[in-house]
Amino acid sequence: MPRPTRYPGIEALPDGRKRIRLRAMDPRTGRMKEVDRIVEATVENALKLQAELRAEIRRGAHAAAEVPRLTAYVTSWLRSRLPALKASTAATYAEVLDSLVIPHLGDFFLDRLMDSDVREWQARLAGKFAAATVNGALVMLRMVLADAVAEFRLPHDPTARIKRMPKRRRPDDDPNVLSAVELGKVMAQIRDHEPEHYPLALTLALTGLRYGEATALRWSDVDEESAVIRVVRAQWHGIVGETKTGNVRSVPLTAELAEVLRAHRPNVVSAGAWVFPNAEGGLLRPGAIRPVLRRALKRAGITKRVTVHGLRRTFNNLSRQVAGAIVTRAITGHVTEEMTEHYSHVDRAEKLRAADQVVALAGLRATAPANDVATTAPNAPARGGSGGGLN
Repeated sequence: MPRPTRYPGIEALPDGRKRIRLRAMDPRTGRMKEVDRIVEATVENALKLQAELRAEIRRGAHAAAEVPRLTAYVTSWLRSRLPALKASTAATYAEVLDSLVIPHLGDFFLDRLMDSDVREWQARLAGKFAAATVNGALVMLRMVLADAVAEFRLPHDPTARIKRMPKRRRPDDDPNVLSAVELGKVMAQIRDHEPEHYPLALTLALTGLRYGEATALRWSDVDEESAVIRVVRAQWHGIVGETKTGNVRSVPLTAELAEVLRAHRPNVVSAGAWVFPNAEGGLLRPGAIRPVLRRALKRAGITKRVTVHGLRRTFNNLSRQVAGAIVTRAITGHVTEEMTEHYSHVDRAEKLRAADQVVALAGLRATAPANDVATTAPNAPARGGSGGGLN
């Protein structure tokens, strides 16, 4: 058993070693930091080391108190920029800062945040999120700290030498989209096992709405007679504004979705007439349906990573295949053809069908078109003839 000495925080162990314990305020976070260390030393040397450790923690406290913590600065920084930002842009800024930056770095005083802290933060995010997400958070942190450096005349920006994460390219057969068959399986799992979430999940799957748009729908936006849902607003953390592009659009209301929403309506109590309110009748927060989708994917035996936003990508991809890019952009609200293409996943089977159609149009077909992707490589010469067909 440790034996106390006459010096507080110094204990003698039976084997002669000394246990050093102390608490001191860390000026970089403003919170108490504890040290509990066992060393081989005399009582006098242990006492000296204790004083050095306490001084090390407290060093620079006066300078740290001159500037705010990152959390406080982010709040004022964002508030000062809100008037000049679109509601959707402000929501994106707030979401990234609130969910990815503040939980990890918010306690640090601005002038005590070091390169090593930022690198450690970046590494933690990289273990949980895609490179694009991590890089987006780094960009936001850089914007905030660039202004902080100028405002408080800080000597150093800890993000200046931090490089972006390299983006990993997904293989053709593993994008953040579901096939039509997989989508049906996932929706069936939610319907059968968590039916209270099925109306929102099906709405996301059959309309391509963004999560913030779907959760800001009012019953007045649902027009069964015209078979459309009017998308006029979006929300984030209860902040309601215009859609991401600022445009109002209509999306088709299928008979299947209309029936589900009709059955859902009597169960909803919402002062704001929200179609998908939370338990208190207010607006749903981000991530409300994320665990539901994760469980449904697992029950359906689908191991690839598909996010809630992946349901929008899935609708975009399936709609493009059957209706073309122009109709798909009108439904999803994409402004450019490039964005529709970005959301699309053209798999090997679709590529092969397109190539076969070109062969048929050119009158080059020597045999019947292949019906299976597996025949692409082995039978490719046969479709063009032994001599290639283009000589």
